[in-house]
Amino acid sequence: MVIVSDRQYRQLLTAAVAKRSREVQDIVYNATPLTRILRDQGRISVKRAGGPELRIPIEFDKLQAQWFTGYDKIEITPKELLNSAVFNWSRVVGMFSLTGTELLYTRGEEEVIDLMEFYINAAEKSVKEEFETSIVGDGTGSGGRQMIGFGGAIPIVPNAGTYGGISRVDVANWRTSTFDVTTDFPDIGSTWDSTTARPIIERISLNRSRNGQYADLLIADALSYQAISASFVAHQRLMSERAARLGFAGLAYHTPAGLVDIVAAGGVGNVMPANTIFGIDTQSLAIYEFPGQSFVPFHPGDGMRPINQDAIAQGIVWSGQMVLENPLFSYRLITA
Repeated sequence: MVIVSDRQYRQLLTAAVAKRSREVQDIVYNATPLTRILRDQGRISVKRAGGPELRIPIEFDKLQAQWFTGYDKIEITPKELLNSAVFNWSRVVGMFSLTGTELLYTRGEEEVIDLMEFYINAAEKSVKEEFETSIVGDGTGSGGRQMIGFGGAIPIVPNAGTYGGISRVDVANWRTSTFDVTTDFPDIGSTWDSTTARPIIERISLNRSRNGQYADLLIADALSYQAISASFVAHQRLMSERAARLGFAGLAYHTPAGLVDIVAAGGVGNVMPANTIFGIDTQSLAIYEFPGQSFVPFHPGDGMRPINQDAIAQGIVWSGQMVLENPLFSYRLITA
């Protein structure tokens, strides 16, 4: 029997966590259509300027063009076009620990590798689930430490509060939109079903678009998705080139604004709000990672050994933030 020393054990742990951390990044970002799309579009990136805050320059106003002739006065009132949205870095870690007793009873190299695989799988699963939960969260989870997801970026009340330190009360271009099927589309209907789903999506897509920019991805809860799916006949159940290339299941609508991918959010442990559809302008959404914090080992080397315990602690950590840089074209649709 091969005896694995404590030093060899720690070396195996170091190699296993470092190798697996690269795989975890792929697993997490490939877990949802949204993150797959963002990664494909280069919207997941490292913010090189590390610091206590994430600052994103944003354009929240525009210059006004003017028709004129002769001695007309030209409007030259100064306008502040650029400002910085400021976010805190959010950090998530999947931790595990191994005791000296487990080390003692795991004597062969293959046994050690099996044990590593089990614990790293568990850390990977915990990070993945927390990350997915935060995508639709409002950033208040875990005492405000959670990543700010759609709950904060695309709120129910779009003209209240702040986002990234910028007031949505004062800056209209920093607001998303919220639509309610029961009240906002009287000429189409007040019930979300197979006859109203398509015209409502078409109207919102066109009204919330400009210069080819619009919400090109719809994320629907299970109930809302059923009505959309029922609105198609069999030969209309199409998939966009993007969905086929990235390998996620969904439907595609040709709206007056352009092609829209529609995916369902559901399953065990799903946290998607009921009777809700998020319309996402993926060109305006980004995930920024803190330098050197993209699903890497939490402790350097082979982990942390407490001075008063016979154990080794290690984990996989991610630090970053999701930012809706131009909220104007994204929306929330309440379907009941």
